[in-house]
Amino acid sequence: MSDPVLTPEDPALPMTYPGFVFRVLRSEGHEAQALLSGTGLDPAQLVDPNFRCGFSPLRLLLLNAIEQTGDPHLGIRLAKRFEPTYIGLPAYAAMNAANFSDALTVLKRFFFLAFPAVEFDFDDGPFEQAGERAVCLRPKFPFDDIEYFARISALIACDGLFRGILRMDRVVVRAETVIEEPLGWLTVDSQIEFPVRFGADADRLIFAAEHLHRPLPAHDPVNHKRLTALCEVFAREAAIQARAVGQVLAYLERDKTLAASLSEVAQSLGYSERSLRRQLERAGTSYRKLIDQARAQRARMLLGSTDQPIQTIAFDLGFDTASNFARSFKRWTGATPKAFREGLKAPQHAGRN
Repeated sequence: MSDPVLTPEDPALPMTYPGFVFRVLRSEGHEAQALLSGTGLDPAQLVDPNFRCGFSPLRLLLLNAIEQTGDPHLGIRLAKRFEPTYIGLPAYAAMNAANFSDALTVLKRFFFLAFPAVEFDFDDGPFEQAGERAVCLRPKFPFDDIEYFARISALIACDGLFRGILRMDRVVVRAETVIEEPLGWLTVDSQIEFPVRFGADADRLIFAAEHLHRPLPAHDPVNHKRLTALCEVFAREAAIQARAVGQVLAYLERDKTLAASLSEVAQSLGYSERSLRRQLERAGTSYRKLIDQARAQRARMLLGSTDQPIQTIAFDLGFDTASNFARSFKRWTGATPKAFREGLKAPQHAGRN
């Protein structure tokens, strides 16, 4: 089953990695309020297995984490502490496979259950040396100013997963990434178990082809079938929930006033109100949250592509005052409408990760 199409606005990202980041930094003494500032998230959501959100809150959480720690290379340190078992069902199903090739096939099918923003796939090369194989990690949308954090974290965490599956000290012989070498890289590259080549065509983890048919130490055919079947169930549920969320968002995109009630939307889409509400809840969202998401997306578009006064935009989006709009917009994005618009006009600072 293929993973659903994803956009940055979709409330589809689970708390697998953000929750881990939050827990680690809280254990190191960083204040919850500072880490969550501007995200609209609360600590309870970060431990809720059913909660999902869009990209913007998680981006702000990671930017806050970098700011609070003062460490631009924070992604490396955190990814090295990320245990494969934190991934949940897809990791366990892969560990119980017969060999490494079968494990990678499981991850290709179900990686999106834990990390829907990244596509996990096999890569056909070319390779520098004979006898090499690779997997490719493709972001499904731009990661903007957390690109370095996200891409390097994904490479390191997947290497840890591979070593956990094979129970070997070294699996990946080198990695490649599309980003340019960040400032200060030479001070941290020794912390990583493999060399990294920057400015590549894709994000890849390269390993010896001989590993593909290596039997796995945790192979269990009974548990493998059971866990794979559970992954299938969750994948089907994710597809159904994503479809309901996508239908509502598409409806709201066409709705100029964003004033339709849940019952009106449900009737238009062929659901009962109760059924649609239940599907949205299972997807970790609600009609009110999707209304906010649609307003936030439309507000960003209007602020960035028009010269309409902020007060006019506020009224068009259904707010009674510009100040109420400003408060909501800051909750959505971490910036005021004025600062957001000015930031789009200002030159981008080079080197921010």
